[in-house]
Amino acid sequence: MHIALDTTKDARPSLVSNEYSRLIEVALCKPTHYDWAAENAIVAASKAAGASADRAAAEVQHAGMVQALEQAGVAIHYLEADPYLPMQTFARDSAVMTPWGLLVCQMARRERRGEWVAGERLAATLDLPIWQRVTAAPVEGGDIQVMRPGEILVGVNEVRTYRKGAEQVAHWVAEMGWTAKLMRVPAHFLHLDVLFTALTDKLALCATDILEAEDVAWLRERFELISVGYSDVMRMGCNVTALGDGRVLSAAQNGTLNAKMRAHGLDVMAPDLEQFVLEGGSTHCLTMPLRRAA
Repeated sequence: MHIALDTTKDARPSLVSNEYSRLIEVALCKPTHYDWAAENAIVAASKAAGASADRAAAEVQHAGMVQALEQAGVAIHYLEADPYLPMQTFARDSAVMTPWGLLVCQMARRERRGEWVAGERLAATLDLPIWQRVTAAPVEGGDIQVMRPGEILVGVNEVRTYRKGAEQVAHWVAEMGWTAKLMRVPAHFLHLDVLFTALTDKLALCATDILEAEDVAWLRERFELISVGYSDVMRMGCNVTALGDGRVLSAAQNGTLNAKMRAHGLDVMAPDLEQFVLEGGSTHCLTMPLRRAA
């Protein structure tokens, strides 16, 4: 259902009002203290296959992603890496930029609960506004997508993002004249951005056989969906970052999906990100957009 929205209420067009326009500034966190601290289905599968965390490899691969972002003309800022936060490299989760300022999240995993500090410090350094701080229950940034003007998606699985916290965010979004769509995310897949990501204003990647049918139908009203199967989902195939102007930052580990995106006319940059893919993340997890073109 579509309703008339006041999408400009207190909004700053120079911040983030969608997932796909030209990326201008981004926050990253170097993998200085990187480790596979949180056990999950993807980490378990990686360990069963004989893989393990390799910080040196992670540093090289992260630098390759930085090079790709710089080549795309994106200005990069760095969160202060904390030796007590081994998963902080997944910068998306601790805070999400909105049209009204930074939404500071509340992490569910105990080894990640301190990550919000670096986000607030960076916001102060760059003179970026803090919009809200989640207090009701855990909400993680991988479950939030400022999808397009007027609409925000919030994934809910009661493991990383809880309904009570999601409803708090939805209430704040409604106060700004936007709507928040809550979607059920099976806990096995960690976050919404493992199952859905917008590539342009008309095209998106979606795990159409995993998300609820009614949610897939809702998304089809807004985007042409490239369907992503289970094996590609588990290689973080949906977890890409739109750079704007028909460009996408993916990973070398997703050759089949990269080819599909190129067949749709997209320019796909795909650095090697094996260490992060094996842990359950890729470029969407690793980047915290701060500004996109209006």
